[in-house]
Amino acid sequence: MATDSKAGCNVRVAVRVRPLNKREMDMKTETVVEMKDNDTVIRNPRDHAPRKFTFDHSFWSARPSDKHFAGQDEVFRCLGEDVLENTFQGYHGCIFAYGQTGSGKTYTMMGSEEDPGIIPRLCKSLFDRIHANTDKNSKYS
Repeated sequence: MATDSKAGCNVRVAVRVRPLNKREMDMKTETVVEMKDNDTVIRNPRDHAPRKFTFDHSFWSARPSDKHFAGQDEVFRCLGEDVLENTFQGYHGCIFAYGQTGSGKTYTMMGSEEDPGIIPRLCKSLFDRIHANTDKNSKYS
């Protein structure tokens, strides 16, 4: 259960750098994105001029070996748990993934069997919470 639910927050925006694929790692592809806390900096590969953007969440998931790596569990903790908590408080919720082809939307939302994404974690948490409820007067629809 989320400890810092944001029931009054209508929209939050998060950005995530997806894990590099094998081809990108083999080519030692230059990374032009840096993330620290909620800030995302994109550097022009030609002149290295930085452009800084601030989001509610900036998730660095390019390389699992990086100290500030954000895995599926952290993304769910920061985004999915509040949606679940607010749902049980009677609010509607939506998580919307947007980006170009190959940017990691499906990975973030669905994940893999070994490392589930937001949707399977949300469903499991939802049913775990329903089954754990001992209040016989509670109804779910």
